[in-house]
Amino acid sequence: MRFCYFFTSVPIRIMIKKVFPIRAMRFILGGMLSLLLASNDPLIAQEGGPCYELEPVVVTGSRVPQHLSRVGQSVSIISQEEIEVLPVDSISDLLEYVNGVDVRQRGIHGVQADVSIRGGSYEQTLILIDGVNVSDPQTGHHNLDLAVNLEDIERIEVLKGPGARVYGHNAMAGVVNIITRKADHSAVGGYAKYGEYDYYDLGAHATLKTGRTSNRVSMSRRSSSGYMENEDTDFDIKTVAYNGAINTANHEFQLALGYTNKDFGAYRFYSDTFPNQREKTETLLAHGSAHLKMAKLEVMPGVFWRRHDDDFKIEIGGNWYRNEHRTDAFGVQLNSRLKSELGITGVGGELAFENLQSSNLGDHDRQRGGLFFEHRFSPVEWLTCVLGTSAMHYTDWGWEHWPGAELNLELAAGLNWFASLGKSFRIPTFTELYYYTPANQGNPDLKPERAWTYETGLRWREKGLGANFSLFLRDAEDLIDWTRTSEQEAWKARNVAENTTQGFELGFDLYPRALLSTTPLSAVNIAYTYLDSDWDTGQLESKYVLDHLRHQLHGSIILDWFEGLTQAVKARYEERVAGDSHVVMDTRLTYEWHQYQVFLEVTNLLDEEYVESGFAPMPGRWFVGGVKFNFTN
Repeated sequence: MRFCYFFTSVPIRIMIKKVFPIRAMRFILGGMLSLLLASNDPLIAQEGGPCYELEPVVVTGSRVPQHLSRVGQSVSIISQEEIEVLPVDSISDLLEYVNGVDVRQRGIHGVQADVSIRGGSYEQTLILIDGVNVSDPQTGHHNLDLAVNLEDIERIEVLKGPGARVYGHNAMAGVVNIITRKADHSAVGGYAKYGEYDYYDLGAHATLKTGRTSNRVSMSRRSSSGYMENEDTDFDIKTVAYNGAINTANHEFQLALGYTNKDFGAYRFYSDTFPNQREKTETLLAHGSAHLKMAKLEVMPGVFWRRHDDDFKIEIGGNWYRNEHRTDAFGVQLNSRLKSELGITGVGGELAFENLQSSNLGDHDRQRGGLFFEHRFSPVEWLTCVLGTSAMHYTDWGWEHWPGAELNLELAAGLNWFASLGKSFRIPTFTELYYYTPANQGNPDLKPERAWTYETGLRWREKGLGANFSLFLRDAEDLIDWTRTSEQEAWKARNVAENTTQGFELGFDLYPRALLSTTPLSAVNIAYTYLDSDWDTGQLESKYVLDHLRHQLHGSIILDWFEGLTQAVKARYEERVAGDSHVVMDTRLTYEWHQYQVFLEVTNLLDEEYVESGFAPMPGRWFVGGVKFNFTN
C-alpha cells in the first residue's frame, strides 16, 4: 500500500528542555525508532510513487471554504485513508491522535468520551456533522453520541481555536467537524472484527449511484462482555445511517438520516463512592440541505433535527436510582456566498429551538436566532484577510455578538505566517442550570462564559518535509465551575472563574519517499503541545482546576514492509497539571490484496494502567483481528 500526504500537522526538530518532558520524549522516540514506526497524516492512496497534495480545501472555521495554506487559524485534518490504516473503531479513538486535542474516555470503543481542545473544557468544544451542530444541550458528556459510522466519513476537520464567529455558541475552544462521504460510484463493502473480551464489530455499507442521484446506507454493531471481571464494563452499540443526494448542473440537494443506540455498563463513570452504574442512550439525527448556484451567488438553506434519549441508573445502598432525559434540538439555517471584485462575502442566519424533558432536571425549553457576516479578500496575491461577526439572540440571555479577524501572509514559497483573534461564548447546559442532588447542585442564574482568543504562527512545507509552530492565548471570564466553600458543602455550579490559558504547538513531518522511493518508511511525525493555565476562583474549592493537560507529545509512523503489507504505529504521552501521566502506544498491521484486507490491531501495546476521565480505569493491552472487503463499480 502506498500513500500520498499533505501537511496538516506541525512537527519540529527542536525541543525546549525547560518545559518538555525529556523522559517521555526519549521513551516515545526510542520506542518508535526501535520499532521503525512513522507518520501522523497518511492521506491519499495511490498506485504509483509518492505524491503530495499541498493545498487541501478546508471548510471548517470559515463561511468561505479556502485552501489550508490560506487559513488564518490552526486546523488539523484526519482523512478517510488515514482512518482505514489506524487501529480505531470510533470517532473518539480517532481524535486521540490529534495534537492539541484532549480526549478523555470513560468507556472505550466509542462508549463515551469528553473532547476538549487546548485546555478548554469539554463543554467548550462544538461538534458538527456536515456543518450541523450536534452538541448535546443537556450535557457535553453526550456530544460524541454520533449517528454516523466510520465507513461514512470522508474526513474530520479540527479547528483549534474559537469558531463562534461562524457557528455561534459553544465553539469557544475549538470545533470538530465530521464531513461525510459524497458518493461518486456504486459500491458494496463490509468488515468483521473479533478480539479479546468477547469483542466483535460487524459492519456493512452499500452505495448506489445512478445518473445524478446517489444513495448510501451503512450499518454496524460492536459489542463486548467487558474487560473487568464482575464489573459493568460491557457494551453494545448499534448504528444505522443513510445519505442521499441529487446533483444537477448547478444545484445539489442532500438528505441525511442516522440512528445510534448504546447500552453499556458505566462502572465508576461519575462516582467512586457508588461505582455500579449503567446507561443507555439513543440518538436520532435528520438533516437536509441544498446548494444552489446562480452565477456569482451561492445559496445554501438547511434544516436539522436531533433527538437524544438518556437513561441512567446508579446503585446506592443496594437500590437502583434512575434518571431519564429526552432532548430535542431542531432549526433552520441559511447561508449565502457572493463573489465580487472586492472578494467573497458570506451572509446568513439561523433559528433554532431546544427542548428538555427530564425526571431530574424538569421540563425546559429555549430558543435562539441570529445573523452572521463574513468577508474574505486579498488586496495582494500573497495576503489573505478575513473579517466577520455573528450576533445571536437567546431567550434567557438576550443578544450576544462575536467579532473576529484572520490574516495569512505568504512570506516565501511554502512559508506562511498566520494570525487571528476572536471573541467566543458558551451557554450553560441544562445540567449546569437545573441538576440537583445532595452532592451536586445546578444554578438557574448562571450567565454564559466569554473569552477572547489570540493566535499566531508559521507553516512551512516543501517536498517531503513539513513543519509549523503556533502560539496561542485565551483570556476567559465568567467561567462555569463546580465549586464549594468546604467539604461539608455540596458542589454548586457558579460563574466564579477567570482563566488565562496560553501555550504553543510545534512539530515536524518527514516523508522519506519524496527523497528515496525504495525505503519502506512512508512517513514520520512528532508533534508537541504545551499548556499553562492561570485560574482564579477566589476562596472557593474547584472541582476541575487541575483537570487539563500541561504536556502532550504525539509520535507516529507508517511502514510499507512489502507490496500490500502496511504497518501504522502511533504513540502519545500526556501529563496533566495535577501530575498524572501516561504513555499509550497502538499499532495496526494490514495486508491488502485486490478488494480484500486482513488486519491485526493492538491497542495499549505497553499495557499501561491509567485513567483518562473520572474514576473509570482504561483497559490494558487489547488484541483485535479482522477482515474487510470493498467492491466498486
